[in-house]
Amino acid sequence: MALAALIATAAPSQATTASPSPTGTASPAPTTTSTADPSPTASATATDSPTGTATPTPTPTSTATPTGSPTSSHTTPPALTPIQAKYAALGGTAGWLGAATTAEDCTTPPGDGCTETFQHGAIYWTAATSAQPVAGGIGARWAATGGAAGFLGYPTSDEVPIRNGVYQLYEGGAIYWSPATGAHTSHGGIRAEFGAKDWENGFLGYPTSDEVPARNGGVYQLYQGGAILWSPATGAHTSGGAVRDAWAATGYEGGPLGYPTTDEVPIRNGGVYQLYQGGAIYWSSGTGAHTSAGGIRAAYAGTGWENGSLGYPITNEACSGSACIQKFQGGTITWIAGITGVHGYNECEWLNNGHSNYPSYGASTVSFAVAESYGSYSAWFIRCQNTAGVYWPDWYTPATVGRSGFKPPGVASGPTRYEYSPRATTPSRRRSASATPGPPCRTRPSTRTRAGAATPAPRSTTSTSRSPRGSGTTRTCGTSPPGPPTTTGRALF
Repeated sequence: MALAALIATAAPSQATTASPSPTGTASPAPTTTSTADPSPTASATATDSPTGTATPTPTPTSTATPTGSPTSSHTTPPALTPIQAKYAALGGTAGWLGAATTAEDCTTPPGDGCTETFQHGAIYWTAATSAQPVAGGIGARWAATGGAAGFLGYPTSDEVPIRNGVYQLYEGGAIYWSPATGAHTSHGGIRAEFGAKDWENGFLGYPTSDEVPARNGGVYQLYQGGAILWSPATGAHTSGGAVRDAWAATGYEGGPLGYPTTDEVPIRNGGVYQLYQGGAIYWSSGTGAHTSAGGIRAAYAGTGWENGSLGYPITNEACSGSACIQKFQGGTITWIAGITGVHGYNECEWLNNGHSNYPSYGASTVSFAVAESYGSYSAWFIRCQNTAGVYWPDWYTPATVGRSGFKPPGVASGPTRYEYSPRATTPSRRRSASATPGPPCRTRPSTRTRAGAATPAPRSTTSTSRSPRGSGTTRTCGTSPPGPPTTTGRALF
């Protein structure tokens, strides 16, 4: 009986030691059995918790997990990307861009850029440019140039309202849009010239084309009020108004003048000139626009340009074969086989402007005499040369007439043998003539030999078109060389 009781007493002790359950702590076994327990952690725990609740001590470890949960909590919203912030500033889904149609993309755009597209446009971002929207006609024009990968690069501003339109800046230039012109790019040297002319507020207005390739590596861009031309040799210069019209008539940059090398330059009497690779164009309100080039231009320079005796050109050069002529306010310049001559206006001009009583019939040379009055024994002998349809004073000399003096047309002047002779044995060419105004003269070509006349003037075998007529109002029968009879009255036979 005593042995059985001992076995029965030992059995609960073994069971309690093996069981993990906290109920083992309720056993009336002596505390010495805890000392015999092989787990020091359990022993220490039981000692700190006399109430027997020491078993749940691992619980604080599991409660430490929620301490980091604030990072995943929805009480603090995540930061917006620059594109999202710009989108929100533009009104988000209620703004003009509308709802997003793609997620933000930072892999497809070139460089470090990101983009996100929306129903009515897109927003592009780089660290250098920040977030900018692109849409509408300007966005379409930008896309046509290659977008962010093209010469314009990323946008650097929103669209900016201006006079009758908008513009948007880019890394490489700008795009302008107006209802009248559409959207067009602006960049490089042409853009710098556009800015120098006060952008769209100047006489050029809005661009009406993009840059267009031209001859010799150059380009041009059209505007509402003209154009800007650029070439590596000349830089960028404007072209507009009547000067541009005259340049167009020569073939623009493909013609003899080439590219402009200056803008228009103001000169006397409200006129302007513009220089080109091959010459110049002059304009004034009284004369219109006319070209100036080559040997005639060199002779014009020798007279003092528009400030000299010739004033402004009133026609372009007219040429026939190796002979050319150009008319100016104060006279003409001829270029014949490389030789230039400057000539003031005299009676030859009346053959050009229709003031002659007799037609010239297009004769290559017209010779005549002019005297102070009928009955005068002194006269001037003048020969007019036809160059490209324009008569000019080829030569002239003082002379004497017959014994009975200078007679009207159809009236014999009497014997002239030994009594008519030019005073110079050889008529001399003169580079210029005086321009003393006088009353209108009556002129006719010497188509038959008469007293005091030269040999008949030959007809031109080739008909040439007449050059534009000069006004002739300020040179009404100007005298020829210095020292002719006074202008109290003239007669011409």
